[in-house]
Amino acid sequence: MKSTSTYYRTAAALVTAGLVGGCAVGAADEGDGGGDKTVAYPTEGISVLAPGSPGGGWDTRARGMSQALTKCDVIDQKVTVTNKPGAGGTIGLAEFIEHKGDMHQFMVMDTVTMLGGIAVNKSPVDMKSLTPVAGLTSSPSVLVVPKKSPYDDLKSLLADLQKKPKSIKWTGGSLGGADHIQAALLGKSKGVSPDRINYVPTGGGGETVSQLLSGAATVGMATVTELRGQIEAGELKVLALAEKPEGQEIEGIDAPSLAELGLEEAAVSSVGGVLAPSGLSDASQQAVVDTVRKMRDSSCWKDVLKRNDWTDAWTPGDEFGDLIGKQEGQINDVLKELGLVK
Repeated sequence: MKSTSTYYRTAAALVTAGLVGGCAVGAADEGDGGGDKTVAYPTEGISVLAPGSPGGGWDTRARGMSQALTKCDVIDQKVTVTNKPGAGGTIGLAEFIEHKGDMHQFMVMDTVTMLGGIAVNKSPVDMKSLTPVAGLTSSPSVLVVPKKSPYDDLKSLLADLQKKPKSIKWTGGSLGGADHIQAALLGKSKGVSPDRINYVPTGGGGETVSQLLSGAATVGMATVTELRGQIEAGELKVLALAEKPEGQEIEGIDAPSLAELGLEEAAVSSVGGVLAPSGLSDASQQAVVDTVRKMRDSSCWKDVLKRNDWTDAWTPGDEFGDLIGKQEGQINDVLKELGLVK
């Protein structure tokens, strides 16, 4: 049995290697006799679905992929990006499920938010049948308040949360996603039960900013990328980073990490990646993975990583499926423990 600290950190941790067990995200069809066949790819344009709002993290990853695939000539076909936000990504997921067998369809996602959205929204569809392509990134998140907020540090905000939980209005990503879990865990660290956390979910960073700047929310959470413009303009103050990649400082962000504040148990991170539809042969899956690998190795993708403050989290093919399978059970357990699902 894991300790409480290890249990919660493992549930949200960035896991990129050493996983065992079956792949929860569907393995490719096995009718092609193995991986010795070569599939020409792509033979037409690629469509990338971002199941979140424009300006959010999923949208940013989708458009970064589009740019890297085309600008660095990884492919010579057109890439289009569409948005289908809502319900923690499950509205877009339900649409994406319908593209069975189409290797020119991608969906971006991240492990914690999508798994949380599926659980909290009791989605009739999940990721089990989809084809894992790759884990690509991890993104440092920040806790921010408006510039006129009376809070200059997280300690004072949590002190008021402990006294009057409902007075602190949290906003961030989808219900049951990484931001929601993080808010619940921060409350839990001060003895506040999850059902007393006043949390308003949004479809992405743009909506989170609107909630904060309008005064509708006290504190918000999103990735550095989503909020950097408002932070640099002085419209938002950073109280803390969820974590610092490999202990490094993040350019332009002068704030402690949750671990440095003694709140490591509340730090939630997720692996952002890309899935393909179900019904792909092993050879087709490999062709897609190889194309995304070339994108990941390109100078254009390295520029995307730098521009968005992302950390490389390359986890190809079925390894990414194993990661999702492992985190699925852990995240569901955490959500039950926090009272977010039954």
